[in-house]
Amino acid sequence: MPNLINPRQLRAARTMAGLTQRGLGVALGVDERQIRFWERRVPTNPRKVARIEQALLANGVALFSEPTAGARIA
Repeated sequence: MPNLINPRQLRAARTMAGLTQRGLGVALGVDERQIRFWERRVPTNPRKVARIEQALLANGVALFSEPTAGARIA
């Protein structure tokens, strides 16, 4: 089950990781416009979600979905 649940969680995690939208885009190999879109609507593709979670974890932030969606310093 993916831990990335909502757009606010993604934005908070990116900020905690010290990444700009451009920086996260570079880490994922996508344009920063894609990150802006995902911060409004989380992707539904499990592979994309897994890549986002891995990129954030590589930058020191772990996502969690239980008991509520959030992020923490790893």
